[in-house]
Amino acid sequence: MTIKIFVSHSAVDEKLATALIDCIFSCMVLEDEEVRCTSVPGHKLAIGSDAATILRDDIDETSVVIGLLTNNAIRSSWVLFELGSTWGAKKKIQPLIADDINYNDLPGPLKGKHAAKLSEKKDLIQFISELRTSIKAKPRTPSKIDSAIDNLIKANSAYSQILLSQKAPEKVKTKSEISEPTIAGMKFSELRDILVNEKIKVPAKYSGADKEVEIDLFSLFIGNYTALSDGLQSNWETNSSGGFMYNQLGLKLMPYDLVKFDKLPAAQAKYFKRIVLSANGQKFIAHFKRLKNATN
Repeated sequence: MTIKIFVSHSAVDEKLATALIDCIFSCMVLEDEEVRCTSVPGHKLAIGSDAATILRDDIDETSVVIGLLTNNAIRSSWVLFELGSTWGAKKKIQPLIADDINYNDLPGPLKGKHAAKLSEKKDLIQFISELRTSIKAKPRTPSKIDSAIDNLIKANSAYSQILLSQKAPEKVKTKSEISEPTIAGMKFSELRDILVNEKIKVPAKYSGADKEVEIDLFSLFIGNYTALSDGLQSNWETNSSGGFMYNQLGLKLMPYDLVKFDKLPAAQAKYFKRIVLSANGQKFIAHFKRLKNATN
């Protein structure tokens, strides 16, 4: 069945993505297989599937790509790859922005585009109406649509409250008070500086920019560590976003013991390798989050 709606989002924002999917299905008549949202049950990729290839094909065939834009999303190279691919294919993009970003934060492919705010009911009414028209879906009753939009606004409000609670003025340790772990035989700060100094050139088709951009390995790692939880596969096409991430993120993190080759069943290991976060990689990310929370 053809994918009609593709939701580009950060895996960290699973609850907000789930609320968006619930709203869409409460507003119009759709089959589960017509919507791709990789964090929401019923709309995920099949286990063992080639994620990069399938997501690329889904974007090629979909009618509309929804960008669920949060601070997590705009720091994710995967989301930027998806939106850049959509922009390059001249597909319709509908941006939705949460309360933790503003219009000035919109990534390259969306600069200058009108975006709907998840906190504004009038924006969401317009968003749902345009989405339904684009995919030619039958609407639900007005009362169901109104209730579904209200629920999405409440979910966005709950998301905002979580952000506020994370910034509550409670006693937290400062950077200098947090003990620095040793990772792969180096202090966290030493390893971080090494990663910052290693530069990677990201082609325009992946970054969503007008030309090739340069990004450091540390930023690429922090922005995409959730992708490493699912794994990066060696059999993804070299010129695909997945192939780029395997070679330019996975393999380049390998010398620092931040990732490892996953142990695969023999039937899979015969055809490809998969790179996932190592224990040291998880330790690195955990300390990065502690430092970030201490300065918020």
